[in-house]
Amino acid sequence: MDDKILMGFDFGTNGVKALAYSVRMEKVMITAYKSYPVITPYKNQAEHDPKEWWSAFVWCVGKLLAEGAFQKEQVSALCVSSHTPTLTPVKEDGEPLMNGMIWADGRAVEESLELQRDYGKEIASVNPASIRPYHIVSKLFWFKKYKRELYDRTAMFLDCSNYITYRLTSRFTIDRSMATNYHFYNIFEKKWDERLAEKLQIDLRRFPKVCDCHEVIGHLTNEAAEELGLPKQTMVAAGASDTAVATLSAGIFSRNQMAYSCGTGSSVVMLQECGEREQYKTDDRLITIGYADKDYMMNIGVMSNTGGAFKWMKEAVCDMETLCAVTLHKDVFTVMSDYVTEAPIGANGIVFLPYLAGELSPIYNPNARGVFFGLSGTSTKKEMLRAVMEGTCYAVRQNVDIVLDAQGMRPDEVREIVATGGPCKSSAWMQMLSDILGIPVTIQENTEGAAMGDVVVAGCAAGVFSSLKEGAEKMKTIGRTYLPDAHKQRQYEINYQTFCELQKCLLPCFDSHMQRQESREMRTEGGNI
Repeated sequence: MDDKILMGFDFGTNGVKALAYSVRMEKVMITAYKSYPVITPYKNQAEHDPKEWWSAFVWCVGKLLAEGAFQKEQVSALCVSSHTPTLTPVKEDGEPLMNGMIWADGRAVEESLELQRDYGKEIASVNPASIRPYHIVSKLFWFKKYKRELYDRTAMFLDCSNYITYRLTSRFTIDRSMATNYHFYNIFEKKWDERLAEKLQIDLRRFPKVCDCHEVIGHLTNEAAEELGLPKQTMVAAGASDTAVATLSAGIFSRNQMAYSCGTGSSVVMLQECGEREQYKTDDRLITIGYADKDYMMNIGVMSNTGGAFKWMKEAVCDMETLCAVTLHKDVFTVMSDYVTEAPIGANGIVFLPYLAGELSPIYNPNARGVFFGLSGTSTKKEMLRAVMEGTCYAVRQNVDIVLDAQGMRPDEVREIVATGGPCKSSAWMQMLSDILGIPVTIQENTEGAAMGDVVVAGCAAGVFSSLKEGAEKMKTIGRTYLPDAHKQRQYEINYQTFCELQKCLLPCFDSHMQRQESREMRTEGGNI
């Protein structure tokens, strides 16, 4: 039969990952990646230039086509996912009026507090996600207050993936998983809430049509087809958030499974039905956003440093291990992981808080910093490496506990946690995680993550799959499962309790320490050294 090629594009904070999948051969034919900069005009601000998104997209399409692994006429459908929420104001012709304020932008702190104070209960009745500075509604209030001239000229507010799909089809749309980040979207009725929008003085005409993620929103315009070198009949799906399609690629479709995505940072995800207000449950310490399946929301605990903490240890104290790895023709992280197994459980009393770049769930404190506790004159590098690995697992355990508690579930009710990402390569790490959680950890061998979830959505849009679930089941590749050891879990419990106590005790210290550091910097800049 004639082959069909499905394309997936996942826009992250630092670049876009793209891939082309052959339906007939049932495999990824080629991948591409293109980076773009994060623009930081001032402290606590983070932006992307939307034109950089498009340039990166065009480059990736060219890369996928240039290898000659398939004919361009075979491209059937594509799907775009992205980081979210990003406030991107555009004119009627889609021309950006300013850079997009991405999820990492924190300038709308005052606005988020005002919204919570003045409208918190009303907003929670239609969208229970806690209002934070990075959310669209907070950014929108900031933009209206400080950029009024641009606000008045704005025809449409777009997110990252919506900007790309507009450039492809000339249609303003947003999928439901992204729309849930806009607090005036009613997650129970699955639509913009007109009553709340009026209360917040939000003009819904400036926000796109809401679509299901696998809905075909259009085909390529003549201009887009010519620039990209793709056929005009290529179908474009509405798309989804990166977390939604990453969870989809892990095949999560029930409450007795969880997804764990780990890289520099990590996140744990559990589905929650959003049919009835009375039955819906979440927790203020979690991030709550929509899933690819519109009938579910995702309760998510996000941690800033996981693999990043181990990478820091490599750069800080593991020069000899790096040289050893080169000599042995091994990956340095494999050598470091082996060292961890040579230290005892509990790292001889050392506990590590992995807050090297602040922390998100559950403390949401940008001032939090990494801490080694329990060092002695006999502490070794191997014990410190083990403490770092254990500390990242304790952070996961804390978030898993919160997610389960929010939904009234026990760990033994979870069949498995499906894990993806770099740390999954370490069997020591994954076994440790399973032991600390008391839950089986299954490795998802497909490493394409969110981009593969995009392929599932594109395939559903093109009729290759009858449903998202069928596509996800077809795509997922399950590897080894790590089973928890109850005896080891009891041993880890000692340090886990210390981990939680340290976090609680040090929270005020993080803030006061940062204030003193900033005060010293101001005195130094003023010449008072």
